[in-house]
Amino acid sequence: MKSKSKILTTTHFKAILCCLMVLFYAEDIVAQKLNDTISIQEVQVFGKKKIEESGLLITHIDTMQLQMMKTLTVSELLSSYSPIFIKSYGRGSTASASFRGTAPSHTQVYWNGIKINSPMRGDVDFSLFPVYFIDDISLQHGGSSLQSGSGALGGSVLINNKPDWTDRLSIRYVQTIESYATAKEYLNVGFGNGKFQFKTRVFSDRSKNNFPYFNYGVLPMRETTQTNAGYSKMGLLQEVYTRLAKHTFSAKLWAHQSNRDLPQLMSFEGDTRVETQDDQNIRGIINWKYITEKSKLEWVGGVNLNELNYFRSSTEASFVNFDSRSKEKSFSNQINFDWKPRETLSLNWSFNTSYHQVSVFDRAQQLGYDQDRIELSLLNSIHWQPKPQVSLSFLFRSELYDSQLIEFIPSIGMEYFTDKKQQSSLKLNLARNYHQPGLNDLYWIPGGNPDLKPEDGYSGDLAFAFSKKNKKMTFSGQLTGFASLIENWIVWQPSAGGAYYWEANNLRKVFARGVEIQTSVHTTIANAVSFDLRGNYSHAATSNIDAVPSVDESRGKQLIYIPKHKANLFAEAAFKNYYLKINAPFTGKRYTSSNNVESDYEKVLNPYWLFNLTGGRRFEFKPFRVDASLSIENLANTDYMAILWRPMPGRYYSLTFQFSYKK
Repeated sequence: MKSKSKILTTTHFKAILCCLMVLFYAEDIVAQKLNDTISIQEVQVFGKKKIEESGLLITHIDTMQLQMMKTLTVSELLSSYSPIFIKSYGRGSTASASFRGTAPSHTQVYWNGIKINSPMRGDVDFSLFPVYFIDDISLQHGGSSLQSGSGALGGSVLINNKPDWTDRLSIRYVQTIESYATAKEYLNVGFGNGKFQFKTRVFSDRSKNNFPYFNYGVLPMRETTQTNAGYSKMGLLQEVYTRLAKHTFSAKLWAHQSNRDLPQLMSFEGDTRVETQDDQNIRGIINWKYITEKSKLEWVGGVNLNELNYFRSSTEASFVNFDSRSKEKSFSNQINFDWKPRETLSLNWSFNTSYHQVSVFDRAQQLGYDQDRIELSLLNSIHWQPKPQVSLSFLFRSELYDSQLIEFIPSIGMEYFTDKKQQSSLKLNLARNYHQPGLNDLYWIPGGNPDLKPEDGYSGDLAFAFSKKNKKMTFSGQLTGFASLIENWIVWQPSAGGAYYWEANNLRKVFARGVEIQTSVHTTIANAVSFDLRGNYSHAATSNIDAVPSVDESRGKQLIYIPKHKANLFAEAAFKNYYLKINAPFTGKRYTSSNNVESDYEKVLNPYWLFNLTGGRRFEFKPFRVDASLSIENLANTDYMAILWRPMPGRYYSLTFQFSYKK
C-alpha cells in the first residue's frame, strides 16, 4: 500500500504544477538581477547498513506486502512472498513452515523477542497468526538465526510490533466478504502523543468453508463438496508504549481463540464422524529499555499460555476415539546489553531463562504425561568493521536444558562490499546449531523416547547481494548458496519391537543444500504509473545420507513433503488512486513416501502455480481514507493438493472495504 505522500490527486497535481511555475519564473527573474552563478558539487546520499546485521543473511518482508495481505494469515503471507514452504492441511487449517528443506520444528518463531514455538510439538501453527496484528516481519536464514536463539536449523521468523510516535488519533476498520460464507472484520484504534501510545486491535474470521472439489481418493472419482470444515477465529492485541528521557517501556497482550471442524480425508469412505480442534492462546510481554548514546540495556519478560483440545468420535454408537486436552505454559526472562563504543564496533551480551510446563491427557484412551523443562542461554557477539568495505561478525551461544550442556554454538560472518558506494557485497556465514527434542518426542505415551539426543547441525551460506538505482529505476537482488549437515535427525517410525504404535529415534543424518534467489525492480513509467516487480526462488535438496541401502530405501532420496523447487512472483501497477496487483506462488513436486516411489499406491503431490489477482481504488476525504478492493484467489482454478488427500479450493473471490482516519 502506498503512503499518502505518494498518492497524487488532481488537486495535488495542480498545486504542485503551480508551485513549479512560480519557482520557474522566480528563478528567471532572479537570474536577470544576478550577474554571477554559484555552482556546487553534486552530493550523493546513501543509506548506511546497521553494523549489527553485517555478515548475516536477513530478509525483511516489505511493509507494502504486509498491507496488501492484512486480511490474511502469516502462513499465506510467507507462502506468497518468501522462499519458505508452508505445509497447509487446508483452508483455515493447521499450517507449519519448512525453511530450507528442514522440518517445521527447525523453524523458530519470535514475537517481540520471545520464542513462541510449542514446547510440546516444537513447531508453530502459522494459520493462527493474522497479518493485521503485525507491524514488522523478517527472516533470518540458516546460521544467521543464532543472533536470536538456537534451534533454528533452517531459519527463524521474527514478528514485531512497533509504536507510531506521531499518532494522535487513528481508527481503521476493515470488512471482508469472501466465498464459502466467509466473513472477516478487523478494527484498530490508537491514540497518544510523542511520549505515550495506546493501541488496540481486534479481529474476527469465520467461515462455513464448504467448497466444491473433484475427489480422486475414491472410486468412482466424482465431483463433491467439502463439509464439516467450518472455522471461527477471533483475537485481541493490546499495546501500551511510553518513553521518558532515556527510558522506554512497553506492554503487550495477545489473546486468541480458534475453533475448527476438521474434514474427513478425500480417501475416507466410512460413516461421517465428528472431528474438532480448539486452540486458546494468551501471550504477554513487558519490555523496558534504557538507552544512552553508546549503549542499550533491555529487559524482556514474557508468558505464553496455550491450550489445545482435540476430539474425534465415530457415529457408530457415538464411540469416542480421542478426547485429548493439552496445556502448555512458558515463562521467559531475557536481559540484553548492547555497547557501541564507536561507529565501527558493536558488542552484545544476552542472557535468557525459560521455564516450560506441559500437561497432556487423553480422556478416551486414559493416556498422557506431565513434564517440565528449564532452559538457560547465554549469547556473546561482536560486530566489527575494520575497513569501510569489510564487516566481520562472531557470536557464540552456550545452552543448558534438562541437565544437558551445549558449551559452544558458534557463528562466524563476513561481508565484503565490492564497490565504494556499498551497492553490492559478498556475504559468508558459517555456523553450528542444534535443536533439542520436543517434549512429545521425549515423553509421548506410547512411543516417546527420553534418551533422544539433540539434533546437531553445521551450516554454511555464501551470498552475493547487489542494488542499482538511477532516476527511473531501482533494481536489487541476492543470490545465495547454502548447505547444512544435520546429525541425529529425529524420526517417528513403527516400533522396532513389533508393537502397533510408532516411536521416536535418532536415526538419520540429513544433508540439505540448495540456492535462493531474490530480486526486485521498481520503476515509474511516463511519470504517472509506478510499477513494482518482486520474485524469489528456492531450490532445496534434502536427503537422508546415513541409511543402509539394502534395508532403508530412503538413502539419497528427497524427504517427504519437502519440495525441491519453491518460487514466488509479485507485480503491482499503480496509477493515481488505482492499483492492480498479482502474486503467483509456485510449489514443486513433493513425495509422500521416503523411497520417492511413484505408483497407484505411493502417490506424489504434483507441482502447481497459483495466480491471485487484486484490483482496487483509494478515495481521499481528508482526514478520512477509504480503500475498496476485489481479489480473485486461484485465478486459473488450479486443481491441487498441499497435503495428500486434503482438498484445496478452486477459484474464489473476496471483497474488502477499509475505512481509516488519522489525525
